[in-house]
Amino acid sequence: MTATEPFVVGVDLGGTKVEACLLDSGRHVLERVRIPSEAEMGLDRIIENICRIIDKAAGGRPFVAVGMGTPATYLAKEDRLFGAPHTPVYESPGFIQRIRDNLSVPLLVENDANCLALAEFFAVPAGTFRSVLAVILGTGMGSGLILEDKLYRGISGGAGEIGHMSLDVDGRVCECGRRGCAEAYLSGPSHSRRYFERTGQKLELQDIYSLYEGHERQAVELMEESCRLMAAVFADAVNLLDLEAIILGGGVSNLPVWYNRVPALMKDSFFGVPRPEFPLIKAKLGDSAGVVGAAYLALRHIGRMEF
Repeated sequence: MTATEPFVVGVDLGGTKVEACLLDSGRHVLERVRIPSEAEMGLDRIIENICRIIDKAAGGRPFVAVGMGTPATYLAKEDRLFGAPHTPVYESPGFIQRIRDNLSVPLLVENDANCLALAEFFAVPAGTFRSVLAVILGTGMGSGLILEDKLYRGISGGAGEIGHMSLDVDGRVCECGRRGCAEAYLSGPSHSRRYFERTGQKLELQDIYSLYEGHERQAVELMEESCRLMAAVFADAVNLLDLEAIILGGGVSNLPVWYNRVPALMKDSFFGVPRPEFPLIKAKLGDSAGVVGAAYLALRHIGRMEF
């Protein structure tokens, strides 16, 4: 890399943390830092933390653009994020413009699941897949689409949100307000709520999974049900979009049971084209891959990437 080649910064704004990375024009990660978002303390603190971590990631090196992934969809014409039920403060009108006002370079904004999709798509050898769905399973359930080698956003940027496709129109209430959403069954907190309803015990998903591995009956029933539900919603997405693979990211994606059980269960729900083996892949870049994909938004903006 020559001294004249540009740097860019990627930011991943989550519900509880904000992460940033510095990339050169060759897509090499030079720095990566994370701090609490402190969303509960209001917009001023959030904006302060975003700007602080951008400067910390840059480490005094000049950067020409910032890409940011958010747990919502940004509508530029209204300068507002939509679809952040876990952190509604992010939906405050003017939030993104206030961040822009604190930066001296362009800020590109995209849904965090789209950023994950970009990061993982470019992490595999070129030509491996052309159409994939990337799903973030964590506090919520977000997803992003790469179709025919291009990021597919839809008309307003909200395409691919299978976490809010209903598995049961009279089912569990989701934090978005609808009933039966996949997120209401498959997110980390949803597993905890479902286990509590069965047993009266308040446990985190990792503890429930430990019981599952120990063959505790309620945990086994819960996880088996989750595998069937995940298989159903993923197979529907494959039937709809003719996907080649699904990539899982986020904290919930770290459980081996999904990769061991779900692909075989999906086979029973496929329609039409034979799919003897369907790849369900763990994110190669880890559970915070989205920050790298966010930086790719900035690289595209300066003409160093195409998607």
